[in-house]
Amino acid sequence: MKLPSIWGTALAALVLSGCAAHDPDHDHHGHSHNHSHEAEEYEAAAEEPGIIVLDDAQAAALGLTFEQATAGPFASVIRTGGSIEAAPGDRSTVTATVSGIVSFGGRPLTEGTPVVQGSTLLVLGSSGFVEGNYPQQLADARAELEKAEADYARAEALSGSRVVSGAELDAARLAVDVARRRVALLSENATRGGKKIIVPMEGYVTSLSVNEGDYVTAGQPLATISANRNLVLRADLPQRYWSETEGIRTANFTTPYDGRTYDLTELNGRRIGLGRAAAEGEPTLPVRFEFENRNRLMAGTAVEIFLKGAVREDALTVPLTALTEEQGVHYLYLRLSPGHYRKVPVRLGLSDGARTEVLSGLSPGDSIVASGAYFVRLAGLSSAIPHGHTH
Repeated sequence: MKLPSIWGTALAALVLSGCAAHDPDHDHHGHSHNHSHEAEEYEAAAEEPGIIVLDDAQAAALGLTFEQATAGPFASVIRTGGSIEAAPGDRSTVTATVSGIVSFGGRPLTEGTPVVQGSTLLVLGSSGFVEGNYPQQLADARAELEKAEADYARAEALSGSRVVSGAELDAARLAVDVARRRVALLSENATRGGKKIIVPMEGYVTSLSVNEGDYVTAGQPLATISANRNLVLRADLPQRYWSETEGIRTANFTTPYDGRTYDLTELNGRRIGLGRAAAEGEPTLPVRFEFENRNRLMAGTAVEIFLKGAVREDALTVPLTALTEEQGVHYLYLRLSPGHYRKVPVRLGLSDGARTEVLSGLSPGDSIVASGAYFVRLAGLSSAIPHGHTH
C-alpha cells in the first residue's frame, strides 16, 4: 500500500523513534542487543495481536490526552441549520434626513467597517440642486430669522405707543421662535454643500444600502449599524420536530470557517423565541436564542446547530476528537496500559457538536485517547509494516 507523503513522514518518525525507544542499545553494525527486563516486557506486550505500541514519551510529545469513559447526563439533540443575527436593540438603521448625493468623504466604507458613535458616516450633498438644495434652504432659513427678529424689534418698540397691539407683538415673537427652531434644525450636522449623517451607536456596518454618488431622498435607509455586543442564534427547526420544541432549552453551534463549536450555556445564552407557525412556503419553524458575543462573531454567519432538549443521566459519551473513521466505521483507541493501545469499533448515537454518544463498543471505566487519536492510528499502521533491517 502506497501512503501519501505526509503519512509516510509521520510513519517513518514513529517507526524510527519506536525502534530507538524499544531497542536503545541496538548496534546496527554488530547486531548486538542488550535490553533491560522492562524493555523485554514492553516488547512482549507489543507482540500481542491488535496491540498498538506508542510509548508515553512519544504520546506526550504528540499532545495525546486521555479520558475515562463515564456515564453521565447528555441532552437529546436535533441537528439542523441556521444563522447568527443581530440582537433586538443591538442595531440601528441609519436613514437620510435630507435628499442629496452620497459622499463617503474619500474613505472606504463597506460592510464590516467599524464605526464610532457621533462620527460622520457619510455626507449628503445637494448644492446646486433646483429643488431640495439643502445649503440654500439653510441660507433662506437664516434670512427669515433675521427678518423675524427685525420685525419683532420694531413691533416691540411701537408697542409702547399702542401703535402695535399686544396680539401683534405676540405674533412677532412667535415668528422669531419658529424661525430659530428651523435654523437650529437645518444647522444640525450641516457641512459645506450638504449635511453630515452621524453614526448613532458604536459598532460595525452590517449592511450598506448605498454607494458613492448615489442620489437618495429624505427617509431612505442608508445603512445598518450593529453594536455586536449581543447576538441571536436562529435555528431553522424542521416541522417534524414540532412536538419536541417545548423541551428545547439551549443549543450548541459550529461555525463553518474554523469548525469551532460554541456552547450557549457558556455564553449566557437563553431562548427568546419559538415559532408557533411556519411562514408561508417555509418548511421550518424558527427557534431563537440570545447570547453574549464574547468571541467576535459576526451577524449573518450561517452555522450548523445542535438543539438540546431533555437530558438523560446515563449516556456514555466521548469527545469528537477521540474518533477516527475508516470506510464508514468509527473507531476509538483504548489505553490498556502506559504505551499500549487497542483500536475498537464503536456504534455512535447522537452528537451535540462537541461530544458523541457511544451506543456500543465502549464500557464505563475504559481509558480512551481523547485527543491525538490520529497519531495512535499512524502508530498502528507503522506496526503493520514488517520489522527488519537493511544495510
